Amino acid sequence: MALSLENINLVKQRSRWQTLKKPAQTEALRALWIHMEQKGNPDLQLVTFDQTGNADTVIADAACKLYAVVFNKPATSTTAAWLKISDHATTAAAAGDLVIPLAAAAAAIKNGAIVCPDGLDMANGVTMASHTAVNGNTDSNDADAAAGFVIIGAA
Repeated sequence: MALSLENINLVKQRSRWQTLKKPAQTEALRALWIHMEQKGNPDLQLVTFDQTGNADTVIADAACKLYAVVFNKPATSTTAAWLKISDHATTAAAAGDLVIPLAAAAAAIKNGAIVCPDGLDMANGVTMASHTAVNGNTDSNDADAAAGFVIIGAA
């Protein structure tokens, strides 16, 4: 998917709806918005993703910056998974450039927000996957994979 940037205020509004019942995610994004005001409120894009198991999900197929990843793993999940974000236009690498552990235990990470205030450079694009092992590339089941959204901007 090519970049389709829009006014930051529209991205803020949509992200607030997405995180309405998750105050910690809302606060993490609020810190990003404050930082972005100091950078002149650049245009951004919010891209949603469903459970990323069983297939790689292309977020962007062009150079961009990754500013935030907001994710929620199903409460009924009982198996660990790793949400992997790769600097690639079509494929999520087994190693991933950003790897988020989504453990099975009730007290482990099941939802959250990763914010990169100055953006994580993704020279080739952004592709996501959910794998069963941190160093493997076997896709997770949808029931164990996260859903959510990412916020990206121009490179």
